[in-house]
Parts: sequence; structure tokens; C-alpha cells
Amino acid sequence: MDIFGNKARKELERQLAELKAALPDYQEWQLQTAQGEKWTLPDPSIHINQEELYRKLSWVLLAVDLTASAGALTQFDVFKQMAGREPKDIPNHEFELLLQRPNPSDSRFELLYATIAFWKLTGNAYWWLNKSNEKAVPDEIWFIPPQMIQPIPDERLYLRGYSYEPGNGAKIFLETWEIVHFKRFNPFSRFVGLSALEALALVAAGDLGMQKYNTTLFAANNGRLPSVMTFEQMVADPTWNKIKEDTREASRNREMLMLRGVGSGGVNWIQNAISQRDMEFLEGRKANKEEMMTAIAPGSYTMLSENSTEANSRTGQSVFTALTVYPMHVMMAEKITNTVLPLYGDNLVGKFDDIRTTDKDMKLREQDAFERTHTLSEVREEMYGDAPLGDERDNLLITQIQAGTAQPTQPEQIAPVAKPENTISSEIADELGKWERHVAHGLKRPFIPISIPAALAIKIKAALKNGGDIKAVFSEATKDLPLIELASAIKGMNE
Repeated sequence: MDIFGNKARKELERQLAELKAALPDYQEWQLQTAQGEKWTLPDPSIHINQEELYRKLSWVLLAVDLTASAGALTQFDVFKQMAGREPKDIPNHEFELLLQRPNPSDSRFELLYATIAFWKLTGNAYWWLNKSNEKAVPDEIWFIPPQMIQPIPDERLYLRGYSYEPGNGAKIFLETWEIVHFKRFNPFSRFVGLSALEALALVAAGDLGMQKYNTTLFAANNGRLPSVMTFEQMVADPTWNKIKEDTREASRNREMLMLRGVGSGGVNWIQNAISQRDMEFLEGRKANKEEMMTAIAPGSYTMLSENSTEANSRTGQSVFTALTVYPMHVMMAEKITNTVLPLYGDNLVGKFDDIRTTDKDMKLREQDAFERTHTLSEVREEMYGDAPLGDERDNLLITQIQAGTAQPTQPEQIAPVAKPENTISSEIADELGKWERHVAHGLKRPFIPISIPAALAIKIKAALKNGGDIKAVFSEATKDLPLIELASAIKGMNE
């Protein structure tokens, strides 16, 4: 019995040692910080007030909607990180397919829109990953409203998990590996983000007051500005109530207030000295609109302002994509790369398409300068991410190829080596695809065909010059590849 007890104790000690080794090794200051924040985290119900502004203030709704829509519409791709080379795209990666159908209730757009909207409004956005264990890939992704969930700092584990309160009095504990937490910078906490709306709290309160004033003025008072009525003598309560009722009724009906039986000098009416123009009501609301939209989504106000010229609007759009959407995409992509993609394998990187506005003329000039001092293989890899062609042209400058110095040398005797099927046509098809993309992108620099036969190149150029549909022209050219393959084979046999 003692031997069995020793074995069981040793096995338990071994398992505890493995569990301790698997836990992150946090420093003492980190654990002390977690213990301090355990009692000072803000109540998540504050997020309800921030989300209420999305419902009540049109400026907040507009800025958040623009950001969430632009962010949700952008393509997300998974890449394989290559040592010393650009990451290689992995078409139809498993996570990309999951993002297309994240769960039975939400579409890709709905999931990303809600994530971005919550992040903008509250400074926090949460995903719940439906998976069997810590190492398993997720089967579903669900977003959780920030007011229903809160991190649980711990003095031993740093972050013990998350507390989910659906609103029916229940509390559900969620593991750290079940949650992906997107958060904004918060100078007061390492566990929750800070909403940008907190800096706009006074402005938002003032704008809501202006809305209420304007609504009361035109809905209840029918546009009549408040004034002061003074009475020389005290008025009995029944008469006083009747006067107040008549005053409100006259205001609603846009009628002149008429009183009787008050005697000479008994009543004086004084117009309020502060008029609606003096209050600069509309200008005040415009200032609020500009401040809130600029703080939430820089560039959005200029982009949509009725006073902006076309140039100013385009500049605002560029600022919006560069300072609002692009940094947010980087934040989300890096969080997904660090927390979700490692479940699918090593060296995986997630990226949203870069939607920043680029100067095409400047890019072409940069490419032209790059081509002067770099070989064809270097240009293909740097500018287009393409592999080398695999022949002597890879080591030549573009100017040498254009001058005709890149003629392939033919050996005196050609050994009858069998070529892989469709080698020539696949090479030509690859170059046809690049030519089609070159024309579709509207690049001003002429495309120089290398592998495409001269007759086929002349045919394509003529069709494009005559205004033919780009896709139809290159689709027709692709159909000619079998004939080109046959002609090339016959020519090789003759030689």
C-alpha cells in the first residue's frame, strides 16, 4: 500500500511540474499589477452608455459606420512567412474559409463590422472561439458585446480567464484560449481598452442637449423662443394655472397670447435677449460634428463635408484610409497572427489588403529607377513577387533585354530530350496573365512580352488598340495556346 501511495504521489508531482512548466513565466511586477487591477477594473456596464451614443448621435453613428464598413469589406489573406523572402500567399487557407462562414448566424461582413464597431465605441472587442481544447483549431467564431464580458486578472496566473454575464443573472467562466481580445491603448489598465468617446463625453453631452433644445423649440413650442412675463401683483392659483395653460396653447398654435382683466400695468412681457442667432446653434452643432468625426475617424469629416472641393474630399479619403482604416487593419491582423493562426501551423501571417491610396505615377518612376541597376529576376521578385524565368535573361538588365542582347544561345547539337507536356503554353499563359493584369491596372509603362510569340503579341496589341474588351482579348489569346504548342513542337523537330 505504501509503494502504491508513493507511485501515485510521484505521478501527481510529475503532472503538477508539467502543468507549472506549461504556464507562462510571469515576473513578480506583472503578477502584482494583476492583483492591483483585480479590484479596480471599470464596470463593463459603462460600455452601454458608449453604445447609446451610436444610437442617439448621428455623428458618432456616421463615423463608426464608415470605419466598420470600410474595414469589413477589405480582403483578409493568410501568408506563409519565407526566410529572406516576401511571404507567400496561401489561397483558400482554412482560416480564410472559416472567416467566410464564421458561425451559423453571422456572415463575414457582420462579424467584422461588429468587431470594428465595438472596438471603436468601447475600445474593446471580443471573439469567442468554439473549439474543443487549447490546441485545436476553431470551428466557429462569435463576437461578444463588451458589456457582457470582463477579464479576470489574477495574482498567480496574471490573466485567469474571462467572466461572461449574458444578462439573466448567470456568470460563465471562459478560458483565455477561448477569447480573442482586441483592445485600444489604455494608460490606466493593461487588461481593458479605453474608448475614444470618453474624451468626447462633454462634447457629446452638449450636442445631446442642443438636440433636445432644438426638438423642444420646434416640436413643443412651435419655434417660438422663450420669453419672460412679469406680474405686478400676486395671482391666485386657479388664475395662474389658467394663464400657464393659455400660454402653452398659444405657443403650440403660433397665436398671440391675449390676457384680460389684468388692469393697466398689471402684466409686462419681455422678449428674451438671447436669440437663436446669437446662440449660433447650427454653427455649434457643426463644430461638434467635426470634432467627433475627426476624433473617431480622422479624414471622414473632410471627405463628406458639403464645403469640400473634389481635391479636399480626395485628400480626406486618403487620410481616412491611411490614419483610420489601415492602422486598425494592422492591429487586427497582428492579433489574429499571434493568437489564432499558430493553431494552424508555424510561420503563418495574416494581412488585410492595403487600401491606402498610392501614387501610380510615383510608383512607376520608382520601378523605372530600380530597373536601371537591377536584373530581371530582381525586378520580378521586388516589384511583382514573381519567381525567376529560369534562363539567362534572369541575370540581364531590362535595358539589355529590350536592346535584343538576350537572345538564347542554341547548342550545336540538340539531344532528343522529352519536354514536359504544355511547358511552353504554360509559360506563355503565365505571361498572358501578367499582361492582362498590367493592362487592367492601367499602367502607363508599355508591357514588353518575352515568351509570347510575335504574331500573337501583334494580334493582342491590335485588339487592345481597337478598344476590345480586355478580358475577351486575352481569353481568345489563351485559346490559341494549343496551336502555338503544336507549331513549336514541329519547329523543334525540323531543327
